[in-house]
Amino acid sequence: MTINRFYRFLLLLSPWAIFAGMLQYHFRSFLPAQRLFMGLEFFDFITVADLFVGLLFVVFVIGLATKKIVLQKRTVPVEWKVAIGLLLFAGALQILFQQVYEPVLSTPFEHFRSLFIFPLLLAFMAFRTADEKMIHSLMKSYVAMVSFFCILALIQYVSGWFPGEQYDFMQRLAWPYIDFVTLKSSSANWVAFFVTPLVVLSFVHLFQMLRSKAWRNLPRQRAFWFYAGAFLLSVPVLYLTQSYGGYVAVGAAATFYCFRALPLKKFFLALIALALVAGSVYLHQQTTWKYQVLTGEADYRFATSATSRADIYRMNLYMIATHPLLGTGLNQYQSYFAENQVEVLGAELNESHTPPHAHNFFMSFWTSLGVFGFVGMFLLVLGIFWRTKFDPFHPAVFVLIAIMVHGLIDSYYWKQEIAYFFWLMVLFSYRYRLPKSLS
Repeated sequence: MTINRFYRFLLLLSPWAIFAGMLQYHFRSFLPAQRLFMGLEFFDFITVADLFVGLLFVVFVIGLATKKIVLQKRTVPVEWKVAIGLLLFAGALQILFQQVYEPVLSTPFEHFRSLFIFPLLLAFMAFRTADEKMIHSLMKSYVAMVSFFCILALIQYVSGWFPGEQYDFMQRLAWPYIDFVTLKSSSANWVAFFVTPLVVLSFVHLFQMLRSKAWRNLPRQRAFWFYAGAFLLSVPVLYLTQSYGGYVAVGAAATFYCFRALPLKKFFLALIALALVAGSVYLHQQTTWKYQVLTGEADYRFATSATSRADIYRMNLYMIATHPLLGTGLNQYQSYFAENQVEVLGAELNESHTPPHAHNFFMSFWTSLGVFGFVGMFLLVLGIFWRTKFDPFHPAVFVLIAIMVHGLIDSYYWKQEIAYFFWLMVLFSYRYRLPKSLS
């Protein structure tokens, strides 16, 4: 196997390496020699995804040096360059000058490496080396991986066969996001973050296939059944998470896609169909414990997510006002919150644990990376939307819409695999376009 073929093979395998890293992180108590992967602090952890991207980079450098790998004649968009520069600058400031709040959850460099340097490196290498065929193959690899994840998650929800809880105390699908020490479920929102991109991508692919002449040969269209399977697997997983932010995000992305893709009359028909689906979801959710707790119909000893978020946003604004340049630091949000909540809020937050992040996409970047991280991410997202003009043949752009909508009430980023997925969506927004046969 040549260097170029080996590199292309590794690139296509990267979504599966990211998935393996996620499983390794949450199920490390079942794996041998995990102490070798641990760093200085509690959350310092080297995953197989880190090692995989490191290997990919080594092969990339060797390929360039031997001229076996050729860079694509494609200019990196200016907004991406600016974002990379600002994020790296913000990370350097954090590593050099971050104030420490006890307990120290992770060292700044290791946190920044796993959540920014390696994901950025993977997306950048793919952008510069992959041709259009390779980008489409990478998309299929990503879709297949998340579909496989959905199969495992649904099996666990129905049977409880795998390690970790079958579902959380509200019967929300949270597996495989479990605490690696207690094997108890953590927030189901991470599962929603994991599958939301696939729901949107598969919806756009299927919608466009049904609109085009390709529908006449659907029995022979392997791509149709591939994305139909992905949609049918990802939708129930998202639904079982009972992530209302995820529901609204997918609904908003689907609505805006239909607005861009359809004539006005057909758009209104699609809007009615989407409204009927939303109504059905709402009626069913009224029977769930989460809805009843959220609306006050059922007693619960902790504050509802709506009530607690008001306090979280008060703390966010305090952090930004008092630390506008550097924020509170990488993975320091939880420690800072615990140390200052009585002074800022007047009492301790009535939640089961101190929130680990800002529960808002852009606020989380400001509190973690300071104003330079916030500006870099804001310019990147704005630049992608401006450059693509929300072209319905660029499905990943609608994933970014879903991320931004969900990001109004939650922090879509701060798990390693979610960070990788975000940068893959950035890559696909620039480089992945639906086939011309679907026009």
